Amino acid sequence: MPPPVPGSYLVLETTNTCSLACVHCVVSEPGHAHHRVKGFLPLPLAEKLVADLVAAELRFSSLIPFWLGEPLVHPDFGALYQLALRAAAEHGTFGQIEVHTNATHLTGPKVRVALNASPVPQVWHLTLDAHTRETYLAIKGVDRFEGVVANVDAFLAAKAARKARWPRAVLQYIVSARNAAEVGPFRRHWEARCRALGLPVRSSAQEVPAGDEVVLFFRQLDCPTPEAQARENRVFREVMAAEGLPLTRPTQTPVEVGGPNTVACGCFWKSPVVGWDGRVTTCTRDNTFENVLGSIQDTPFVELWEGARMRAHREAVRRADYGRLPLCQDCFIPRSANYSPPP
Repeated sequence: MPPPVPGSYLVLETTNTCSLACVHCVVSEPGHAHHRVKGFLPLPLAEKLVADLVAAELRFSSLIPFWLGEPLVHPDFGALYQLALRAAAEHGTFGQIEVHTNATHLTGPKVRVALNASPVPQVWHLTLDAHTRETYLAIKGVDRFEGVVANVDAFLAAKAARKARWPRAVLQYIVSARNAAEVGPFRRHWEARCRALGLPVRSSAQEVPAGDEVVLFFRQLDCPTPEAQARENRVFREVMAAEGLPLTRPTQTPVEVGGPNTVACGCFWKSPVVGWDGRVTTCTRDNTFENVLGSIQDTPFVELWEGARMRAHREAVRRADYGRLPLCQDCFIPRSANYSPPP
């Protein structure tokens, strides 16, 4: 069985319905095309996708069942999660399962789904982004701060009480000018709470380190313009320096210069996205499906991802030729601090 492309991940959108409206997400943009029609990934379509991956022996380093919606609101989330775990455990289809949730629906039934002793590595990113109700509302667009804090606290307490190995908990904080002043209080609160529960904990900037402990993960905001990115990069550097958290790579990147994209983007090899309705595209920035390859409702995933059209795209992208990919011509992601090169 061939190994996965290093660093590869399959994004599977369980739903484009969300319980929040974060300012840095297109959910907060009125009338955005991705949210004009809302729905949930049908369980039979997910089963078809997994069967196709298993039959083709196609593997990914990670499965991320999340895109532009809150995955835990899916009525069949537990069944979808178990489907992914079985494929990972029995066929090596996914090296790990990585859930990103805003924790608004991280209540009893979902906690029971999450906490397990499976041999498959699992990471759940719980995105909070604030330490006070006022800042939370300003960033998240909906006042659910107290409930989310209670859910995260209960989740950590249950993990400690059951001594569950999985999932590894990552408390994510996207640092911006809006919430920079709360990084310190947030860090002290959750580090203290984890220690009180007997959970090993550490804080980290830019990357989640290897290990089993709970991680307070501070990452920088990706911005659509060079000017905004330069401002947010400065904020991130200053706050991380004040917290004594070293950066694993510089934040001063070519994105601050701007201009056309002249870098080969690794997304065309590493990060396919399957929308809730079955459409497949090349990366998470393509939230209007401009680079759509087709739909798994009609065509097996492997024929879309490894077919002639994608091979032609990869040949061009390796030369940084985006002539037939207008969406990618001025994309800031390949020039950001979160850039991932092709294999």
